[in-house]
Amino acid sequence: MNANPKSEMPNPKSEKTNLIVRRSAFGVRLFLGALLATPLGCTRPQARGQREEESDRERYPVKLVGDVTTFSNADPIPVHGVGLVEDLDSTGGPVPAGGLRDTLEHDLLQQRVPDVKALLRSDTCAMVLVAALVPPGARKGDRIDVEVRLPPGSRATSLRGGRLRRCVLYNHEFLGNVSAQYAGTNAALKGHPIALAEGNLLVGFGSSDEGERMKSGRIWEGAVSRIDRPFHLLMNVNQQFARVAANVADRINTAFQGAFPGGPDTEIASAKTNTFVLLGMPPQYKHNPQRFLRVVRMVPLEDGEVGGPRPGRPPYRVRLQEDLLDPARTVVASLRLEGLGTASIPALKQGLQSPHPLVRFCSAEALAYLGNAACADELARTVQQQPYLRAYALTALASLDESVCRDRLFDLLSGDGEDETRYGAFRALRALNERDEAVRGKLLGDAFWLHHIAPNTPPLVHVSLSRRPEVVLFGSGHALVPPFSLLAGEFAVTAAAGDQRCTVSHFPLHGDEEGGSRVRCPLELTEVLKLMASQGASFAEVIELLRQADLCRSLSCRLRHDALPQTVTVQQLAEAGRADAEKKRHPQPGAKPADAIEIIKPDTADLGATPALYQEPTSSRPAALDNDARTLQHERRGPSDERASRWAE
Repeated sequence: MNANPKSEMPNPKSEKTNLIVRRSAFGVRLFLGALLATPLGCTRPQARGQREEESDRERYPVKLVGDVTTFSNADPIPVHGVGLVEDLDSTGGPVPAGGLRDTLEHDLLQQRVPDVKALLRSDTCAMVLVAALVPPGARKGDRIDVEVRLPPGSRATSLRGGRLRRCVLYNHEFLGNVSAQYAGTNAALKGHPIALAEGNLLVGFGSSDEGERMKSGRIWEGAVSRIDRPFHLLMNVNQQFARVAANVADRINTAFQGAFPGGPDTEIASAKTNTFVLLGMPPQYKHNPQRFLRVVRMVPLEDGEVGGPRPGRPPYRVRLQEDLLDPARTVVASLRLEGLGTASIPALKQGLQSPHPLVRFCSAEALAYLGNAACADELARTVQQQPYLRAYALTALASLDESVCRDRLFDLLSGDGEDETRYGAFRALRALNERDEAVRGKLLGDAFWLHHIAPNTPPLVHVSLSRRPEVVLFGSGHALVPPFSLLAGEFAVTAAAGDQRCTVSHFPLHGDEEGGSRVRCPLELTEVLKLMASQGASFAEVIELLRQADLCRSLSCRLRHDALPQTVTVQQLAEAGRADAEKKRHPQPGAKPADAIEIIKPDTADLGATPALYQEPTSSRPAALDNDARTLQHERRGPSDERASRWAE
């Protein structure tokens, strides 16, 4: 078995099958993209000129990395382990005999834990199953989320208040995939150590059954990857030559020169054989790996002006500079210019002067990933004016560690904009520098983070159910308003009409019946949360308290959870640009000025591949990176698109 991600060899046949499936799915997405773009275009089909009929392949007769390769290793690796949760309040139980116990006992002995057998008999401990997903492109040291649950047959009744002792997570392979002799069996073989997990559990989520909710939990960012997970670029069957693979690696390294830790000579691409190239990811793309893979596919395989001018055609770079200023082509042109590296910065800066918001945004986004701070003002303007581009613009600002980007994010955080703008700016600032005074919070009771930020803004309480247990208090004056009687898990918070203080009561459901407490506390929300955390409240109990207070109107300000900025797919964005350019060629009376145009407003809840910084943990969208890139490179608008437009009517 070869379960080591660092050395696994890609399977070209499997990749070819996957590509056929992905291409089929793309046809459906292209049809939806045409429907979604219709509100910005004309209400009936228009006669299209040669410029619209011309495909990108015809317009840019340049061979790209995407023409000779296909992506692989772009799915997360599931990793698993057997761990021990400690510090339970008599809700654990003896670990039953069996293979899982043998594995756990062996691991604890290797850690030199004293008196392992007595520990496994204790009611303060419980054996658990631990699982996580290591994302593609992850680097050694990156943190990932962890899921923990009791195994079937466990005598433990609750994981509340527990802490997972350090355990190793391994990748696995089914025995049937290793040998035809074991076809049909569900037996699995342990692979290599991929991650280390430990930390305090958060329980109380998921099932509607209280007992079941206590038997599973999660640890946000509770595991650390022990490996780098480079992408694989598989050479197409007719391109499997050592010189072609070496040229692909050289061209990628040239395009991203100086963008990887270790200095300008550090390589991110390496041709291992004539069949595949290993591809690392520069840090500025950490929160948007989809964009990195799209740009990689658009790196040309020729030098300089890419073959020089063709008869009757301007040089490749000159044509891209012209097309960047055309809303119908700006999405493709900006990505292709980014694929040419820092030499494209002057052209992209010209795009910032365009009267069209889509041209300015695409130019600013490319500048951010090329490390040029001239993008900051336009990206901040996009966040404020274009709701469905906020996630892209905020992620781009978070990718560039420059003071001007920090200042613009702080302005967005401190303004009176929409909740998605304010919280989106908070998350972007934390991604840029989690020690920044503007967003730095305090960890309460090893259970959740409390942030009190932007005191001069409208008050808002925001709780996160993704990525990190946190309560963010925007503005000031957050308080509970009597009368109320709130019950959350082991806690009750009560106050009568006219009271200036409330009573926080703690009634442990397990352990010493006399261990409860009743404490008087100010009505300020910060004081209530601090007191609950000091008495062992979980994050789930804090969320339930806030939810009940909001429902009974006992909260002095609004409550939101996961106010994440939404976005659209790159295909939809390109379609919107084309439709808007068509509208300009056939203006309607009373048309709005360019800055007032809402670039795209999709009619579906499935808004596309959101940058990783704003993805919810439940998001299970299949990878569509090859499809996105191929669409932008080679799609032709022809009769099929006109049929889709007629359907849209």
